[in-house]
Amino acid sequence: MPRRRLRSLGTIAIGFALALSAAIALAGIGVYVALIDVIDRQVDLRLQAEAHELLEGTPGPALLASRIARESSERESADIGFLLRDAKGATIAGNIAPTHSLPLGFSTVHHDAGISGLSRGRAWKTQLADGGTLALVAESEPIERHDRNRLRILAIGFGAVVALLLLGTVALIRAIGTNIAAIASAADAISHGDLRARVPVDQPRSAFGGLAVTFNRMLDRIGELVASMRGISNDVAHDLRTPLARLHGRLAALAADPAAAPVRHELEAAVAESDEILAIFAAILRISEIEAGQRQAGFETFDLAALAADIAEGLQLMVTESDRAFVAPTAREPVIVEGDPRLFTQAIVNLIENAVTHTPPGTTIRLDVQRDGTSALLVVEDDGPGIPPNEHERALRRFGRLDASRHTRGHGLGLPLAVAVARMHRGSLALQDAQPGLRVALRLSLAPGCSS
Repeated sequence: MPRRRLRSLGTIAIGFALALSAAIALAGIGVYVALIDVIDRQVDLRLQAEAHELLEGTPGPALLASRIARESSERESADIGFLLRDAKGATIAGNIAPTHSLPLGFSTVHHDAGISGLSRGRAWKTQLADGGTLALVAESEPIERHDRNRLRILAIGFGAVVALLLLGTVALIRAIGTNIAAIASAADAISHGDLRARVPVDQPRSAFGGLAVTFNRMLDRIGELVASMRGISNDVAHDLRTPLARLHGRLAALAADPAAAPVRHELEAAVAESDEILAIFAAILRISEIEAGQRQAGFETFDLAALAADIAEGLQLMVTESDRAFVAPTAREPVIVEGDPRLFTQAIVNLIENAVTHTPPGTTIRLDVQRDGTSALLVVEDDGPGIPPNEHERALRRFGRLDASRHTRGHGLGLPLAVAVARMHRGSLALQDAQPGLRVALRLSLAPGCSS
């Protein structure tokens, strides 16, 4: 099973912060445990040194009791607890009386041992030659609640490190997010036709600044290539349109000449073909102009629903005369968008003409505009043969005519022009199955302040 990838920048940063916080917490626990161990070792060494002085020369019980009494009264060892017992367990000398027996060797004692003034300490106990035992106990927490205070100090210290880590993580997320947003904004603008968009560069020698410089250099190169290709296609279209227009004029003049009566039908067909070719070149230039974003300066706020209703009224006769039913949009609330109404007019006309061209007589064509959340949705739908889902992408490409429609008029530029208009307005156009028929959905954002 493949491992799941962390795709979100926030998830990665939070995961890193949690992992590092856990590592810091473990380090704090390790420091605390190590500190306790160092203190215990120091106390153990002190107990060993004190016991060595008491047992020097292998004293008898009486002398050992005398030494214990002396050590208990001296300043340096007054905080040590002593307990001397005989072989039967009776107390001979000492200043402590633990509630439970202490094990031989070193051990840790707590307040439950019943030793007055002791919260935590270390004990050392040895077996004497006569069968008796000697035990020494020293406090390892000489200050009241020292262990709790030590925990508080460590918690504050490592907590401050974790807080700084989290603040640094938040700052890192914001820094990375800001730079990614700048790149995404430039890429989004370019995808909508603004090839002049670039990533702002504040510090060219920084990591993100260097990335922005490289990204902009790539965009410059892409822009040059696109401009070159666009220039070639536009030049070809312009250069060919002029002689074609002259050819169209000559053919039209010949068709009107009385002497051309025997071939007038063929001349009129040639004039119609030249009209079609000129229309193709005009559509190519129109799409290039839209994709270049040259019409964005003419954007204005308008009611898309009202525009669609006006267009439907103008096209009603054309659709019905083609022996197809037309359902125009009904009166509804305004759908306010921002853009070029002339381009939307052309896009809507193209979509309806496309439906008329590629559906059989008797088909019903519907036009509708509505608000869908924060978006405006324009739909042209028919109940004709439709387009197979696997052919949708091809139908949206320039000259992407389907094999089934090769016998019909058209040049495969109606849908691509509508796609170009949608992209120019930062919207989208999708082909959907109307079951039966085709549903063309053009979606774009409502004008600012009109989404509520």
